[in-house]
Amino acid sequence: MRRMLVTICLLTLVSQADAATRRIAVLVGNNSGQDNRPHLRYAEKDAEKLARVLSEVGQVADDDLFLLQGSSPSEVERIITQVTKLVAESHRSPEGRAVLIFYFSGHSDGVALELGQKKLSFRLLRRLLGQTGADVRVLIVDACKSGAATLTKGGKPAPPFTIRLTDDLNTSGEVILASSAADEVSLESSEVQGSFFTHHLVSGLLGAADISADRRITLSEAYRYAYDHTVSSSMATLDGPFHPTYNMRLAGEGELILSYLDRVASGIRLPDGFDRALITRTAGEQVVAELTASSAHSLALSPGDYSVQVVRRDEAFAARVEIPPGQIRRLGWSDFKSTGRAEFAMSKGRVIVSRKRKWEPSAWCLAVSGGVAQGAADQVWPAGVLRLVVNRGRPAGWSLALQGVLGPGPEDSFYEQMIQLRAGYSFGFAKEWFGAWIGMEAGPGFVWQTVDRDVSGTSFLLTLGPRLGMAFRLTQSFEITIEGEAMLGILELDNSVRPIFLPSVLLGFLVVL
Repeated sequence: MRRMLVTICLLTLVSQADAATRRIAVLVGNNSGQDNRPHLRYAEKDAEKLARVLSEVGQVADDDLFLLQGSSPSEVERIITQVTKLVAESHRSPEGRAVLIFYFSGHSDGVALELGQKKLSFRLLRRLLGQTGADVRVLIVDACKSGAATLTKGGKPAPPFTIRLTDDLNTSGEVILASSAADEVSLESSEVQGSFFTHHLVSGLLGAADISADRRITLSEAYRYAYDHTVSSSMATLDGPFHPTYNMRLAGEGELILSYLDRVASGIRLPDGFDRALITRTAGEQVVAELTASSAHSLALSPGDYSVQVVRRDEAFAARVEIPPGQIRRLGWSDFKSTGRAEFAMSKGRVIVSRKRKWEPSAWCLAVSGGVAQGAADQVWPAGVLRLVVNRGRPAGWSLALQGVLGPGPEDSFYEQMIQLRAGYSFGFAKEWFGAWIGMEAGPGFVWQTVDRDVSGTSFLLTLGPRLGMAFRLTQSFEITIEGEAMLGILELDNSVRPIFLPSVLLGFLVVL
């Protein structure tokens, strides 16, 4: 009985502390920048994603959550003015405190945030946030050269650090977190549908950073997780690695809690033994979070349908899962099926390739090749051949080919032209950079033979035979191919039908669409 009373008292004190602290969040995302900067794809979605997380697990009430997408500096200043009034309301209570979280994702020149064709300088932004009167201000900037915002007060690229502040009365100050150093770019990833830094920050807040398993994520834990995983993820890119930075000017003891996982009753738990996992919300196909072998294996997620892609020892798996209200879904390896995956990133400035992706069984491909072939007439060797192919699947799958042959005979006045339309299917295997296949093709065609520029006749041709080939992957979507075929044909000539042998060798390239 005494233990129960102590527990109730502790919970009451925690609830009172939470109630005394008002959490306000302003999240700004802008895909556009000044001049000829490329249009970003995920900056505004990043702001929306973090807003959802702060609403679900961050104890930020709907009335205290402001999401601005594609807005102007004047709109940002208007919202900050509104926040100032909310902070004043919280301070009317003797124990009332306010924590303000300001987040930006978009372009930056290192001096200012770019909101379309207009700018909001770091200096002005910090002054406006300071004027709100919030007891603790957390400024998070996910942009190229965003580390410049921390350098004004001695900020530096830094590994994990410990923040000592709390929701108690004596804590005040400012924390600035930036996704990159003052001279570094930040990256967007098509695979995770967002910035590396924000993606890992969100993953950490949803539970990936909960290594202590206390179901609460502090600012220190969130930064530590985002730093480590941002550096490791960007290391594989052409511009990476890039290093999140921080600057803090704080007074007080304790820790600021950014997410309360114990307030969300639903979620997902993955089995041990994976290297990397992506969790996607089926509605809208939005990537929610990522887990790694070194992270916690549980996430607090709202009820709904999700897909989970998992990599284990270079083998990829996928599962679909429905999370009911109030339930933690625990997945086992029997819930997963083998699948492929693709990874590539885009700099907030230019497109880059981060890792080679695996061969995709369902990819659409366009191939062009040329070489030498045997003509329908015995004397036509070697003839030139040009081949255009559309493939569905690499290295195995269906194909539709258009192939033309042109070759001279033993006399200068004799030429033969051939065109064929073929359908086929191949079986094959693939490694990271090499693939090989064997298959069959068949289809109709026509042969024209010309003597002294006069067409002597048109013959119908039907071909069937084996093909084999190899491919060498040079980039994510470009391959060099070497192919050979030994086609058997039936040629209708002068009201008679005769068999012919049509071998060929080709060299070409293939583009994965």
